[in-house]
Amino acid sequence: MAPTIKCLIVLAIVALLFITELIPLAITAMSGAIACGLLGFIPAKQVFSGLSDSTVVLFAGMFVVGAAMFHTGLAQKIGISIVRFSGTSENSLMFGIMIVGAGLSSVLSNTGTA
Repeated sequence: MAPTIKCLIVLAIVALLFITELIPLAITAMSGAIACGLLGFIPAKQVFSGLSDSTVVLFAGMFVVGAAMFHTGLAQKIGISIVRFSGTSENSLMFGIMIVGAGLSSVLSNTGTA
């Protein structure tokens, strides 16, 4: 069987697992990369080399901080503080949200900022 056909089969299996979510999505993604390395589609050294990039590590850290804000209740406290500080009028509330959103987006992912 040609390597292109094998690669398409792996792609179809991974797509099916992504759609059905029979196993967790992170495991599906990692198993797809591992399968490509084991079947020789890509060199073994390059299977996870993209995860070592500094930008990927930065985004991973931003996701952790954003999720921690929701789990600890900090996001709720920030929202209450914005309403208390800027009042309930539409214009001042929008301005307060824009200022805090600009500050948070410099250190968080979009999930944490939202």
